[in-house]
Amino acid sequence: MIEEAAAYHLNELRVALDPSDAHHILPPIDPIHRRVLDIGCGAGQTLLACQCQERRLAVGIDPSLPAVTLGRSLDTRLRLICGVGEWLPFASGSFDLVYSRVALPYMRIDRAIAEMARVLRPGGTLWLTLHPLSRVIRDTMAEARQLHLRAVLHGAYVIGNGLALHALGRTFAWPFGHGGYESFQTTEAMRRCLARAGFEAIAIERSRFFVARARRRP
Repeated sequence: MIEEAAAYHLNELRVALDPSDAHHILPPIDPIHRRVLDIGCGAGQTLLACQCQERRLAVGIDPSLPAVTLGRSLDTRLRLICGVGEWLPFASGSFDLVYSRVALPYMRIDRAIAEMARVLRPGGTLWLTLHPLSRVIRDTMAEARQLHLRAVLHGAYVIGNGLALHALGRTFAWPFGHGGYESFQTTEAMRRCLARAGFEAIAIERSRFFVARARRRP
């Protein structure tokens, strides 16, 4: 299991380093972004691909200890810690840029976005990649064709949670096993969640990737 996880993260690093890969996307990092936080960093592959460890304070947080341990072995300049996006162990206003690449959909979104706003300095930048409903439906239909009933049940939960986010502005934990969160996101729900948390200049792009950008209000 640990070896499979390591192989997954190393493949993610390969994708992050290869602009020709269909899954390649990196956050735009400007010279003013001297302090960068990656939430759901895995082994720090995005930080490495962006060369954040050079001339910047580069910090990553991820709930997986094996992923964090692997990342520390890849580059000792990265500061990787175990933790979750809903409770960030950093002082308010600590970062110029906070980003999360395909990790926010697996968090309690309202709580995580509030924490992102807290640790960003006024005027700081937020960048997120998200999951549209079409992806969840595609994956759930694939599981249904394979008669993976538990996966289909989970897909129904993800769809229901995305609808809850759209209607209520929050998501709910998976009611079985060890809990956890997963949802799809809509443009309208993300705009409302970001504005409620204190963000402005909210821009949503839905083309090859579903990306949200915003700036913390001064």
